[in-house]
Amino acid sequence: MSRIAFVSPLPPARTGIADYSADVLALLAPGHEIDVFHAQAEVDSARLPSTIGLHPAATLIERHRDRRYDAAVYQMGNGPAHDFLYDLLPRVPGLLVLHDLVLHHARARMFLDSPAARAYAQNPADRSRQQAARPALEAYRAELAYSYPERAERLFEAQLGTVGPLLPYAYPLFRLAVEASRVTVVHNEFMAAAVRAEVPDAGVVRVAMPVTAPAVGAEEAAALRARLGFTPDDFVVGSFGLLTPEKQIETVARAVARAAVHVPRLRLLLVGPVPDPGSLSRQLAGLDVAGRTVITGRVEFAELAAHMEAADTAVHLRYPTARETSAALLRLLAQGRPVILSDLEHLADIPGDAVMRADPTDEEGAVTRALLSLAARPEARARLAERARAFVRAEHAPARCRADYEMALALAVARPDPPRRPWPSHWAALRG
Repeated sequence: MSRIAFVSPLPPARTGIADYSADVLALLAPGHEIDVFHAQAEVDSARLPSTIGLHPAATLIERHRDRRYDAAVYQMGNGPAHDFLYDLLPRVPGLLVLHDLVLHHARARMFLDSPAARAYAQNPADRSRQQAARPALEAYRAELAYSYPERAERLFEAQLGTVGPLLPYAYPLFRLAVEASRVTVVHNEFMAAAVRAEVPDAGVVRVAMPVTAPAVGAEEAAALRARLGFTPDDFVVGSFGLLTPEKQIETVARAVARAAVHVPRLRLLLVGPVPDPGSLSRQLAGLDVAGRTVITGRVEFAELAAHMEAADTAVHLRYPTARETSAALLRLLAQGRPVILSDLEHLADIPGDAVMRADPTDEEGAVTRALLSLAARPEARARLAERARAFVRAEHAPARCRADYEMALALAVARPDPPRRPWPSHWAALRG
């Protein structure tokens, strides 16, 4: 039995990684002594094993000093819920679970959206504000210079001078986090290859995600469809997860509008938090699909499976992408939903006969054709459902996830702390 420090956002934090962490903790808790460290005002302890300890992240260093942990596990994503991990990674090196290959957006925001940097941006002529912002700006510049020495200055100027979100996808900025860790865990082969190419001496392990399909009875699904306003004859197209521009909801809505000309019973179901409700409403109205669309907003995790069952098919698009393995996508497949997804390299792990792939060069047309085909061919939907379930059962079963994590933990315990490197001074200071 190992003593583990598990560092992650937890439910009810509005990130899928919090839900993932709850699932992983349930698998690991019976075999290990686990303390979980978080940076939240509230934790839904009912979703977590009763045997774990819950502690503020700020206490990790002291607890590790008083009684050393065999391994620290960090759940890292490209969002603000993970900002608190950066101060701890170099100080207690361990197992980095890299959910997003791209960390640049979140990391840049920590420097460029700091109070001092924001004040300086509002009045660049103010010398005192410039001086106050300098440490944050120089730290960001140093991280760029370390990871991308030949392009750092242009990247720095571009990030300060524009608000475009695309450039960071080309410069993911994960190198320092990986170098600060004994072992890096990823969930798909594309990310594994990318990490090895950037940090050749990194210990990289691919692990399965723990995905199961909660039982949802036909009557329960039918009742939910009725409450949502769908008839038994409607063909419901679902999209699930945070409804950001990256989910390409406009493309999905355009495809639904085109397909509905031939299949009038087509309906659109959007399930997940809506960051900009006004923009989404205008978008749907402009495409003349508002009347055939139901937007639920965020639903409780326990209700998600039933909402997935309420859809006859699902569309899962992503552009741009942080190369993540989507838990929402795997849950759809586990539920046996026929899924149309973007044909992207990092999704190559999913068998071709378990999904329908949409060519990104004509995604709207590809989704339209796929919807027309699936609406007309229930036998094709049944084949996709069977193969999707079989894929998840084989590749992402909880037992497989547990075995993969045990192997990764053993490797992290056995490996020494990473060697000293010429890190930027603010990283080297954390290392001590």
